[in-house]
Amino acid sequence: MTLRDRFEGLRSAWWLGSCEFVGERPSLHGRPCIDVYGGAIRIGSRCAIASRPVMSHFVAGPGALLNIGDEVRFGHGAAVAAFDRIEIGAGTRFGPFVIIMDTNFHDRSGDQSVHHDCRPVKIGVHCRIGSRVTITRGVTIGDGAEILAGSVVTGSIPAGVCAGGSRARVLGRAGDPNTRWHSPAAMAPVAFADTFDLTAIPDPDIVLADTLDWNPHGIDRYRSALDSSSMRISTAELAGCRTLTDVIAAIEATDSHPAPQDDTNGT
Repeated sequence: MTLRDRFEGLRSAWWLGSCEFVGERPSLHGRPCIDVYGGAIRIGSRCAIASRPVMSHFVAGPGALLNIGDEVRFGHGAAVAAFDRIEIGAGTRFGPFVIIMDTNFHDRSGDQSVHHDCRPVKIGVHCRIGSRVTITRGVTIGDGAEILAGSVVTGSIPAGVCAGGSRARVLGRAGDPNTRWHSPAAMAPVAFADTFDLTAIPDPDIVLADTLDWNPHGIDRYRSALDSSSMRISTAELAGCRTLTDVIAAIEATDSHPAPQDDTNGT
């Protein structure tokens, strides 16, 4: 072990000294804020926590447990607050600015000293959580699940799936490129919300005709929004769709059957 390694180990031990348990070889990039008052924080072996350029915060309130498994990695700006119990499985990765909380932090009066209606949060092993994801009280995320950047998770997510959205829903299998943000399943609802000035990303089963301004002009505006996101569908095809699920299926069918190339060479 080099002198630098020994120094890093001593510094990490000092910065994480208020934790109940810290496994071997923690890796800290910048100093995290560890706030323990009446609870316990346990950090597994070979975990990495970034706190540069923005500090990460970890809190365990009275009687609470924040239990972080081996080889978990946090990007900078993380905010994790346990006032009941938060469990994070081994090998899970978090992007920058993730928020995880098992409480709503305050009552209706806005008093942040009141922590009530706590519900445990459990995140499985080898999950991938994108940047700026918020995970709220009572959520369970299954092993190997993937949560796309910017999502808000308010309900439980099964193992092995990819989920995303302002009210996160299952988009497909984890690791499948067709369920990423650039896919029709993810982008078509976003484009729909933008086109019709909705306050939230709609569910795929929304009936298009029930949307205000779903008329020839609105349909053409939506087609233009899809075109700008490289999703091809004709105005006639859009007019024949009943739900967003139909729109997604039509776009995917078009993408899987590209238009034939002109090989006449001018003859």
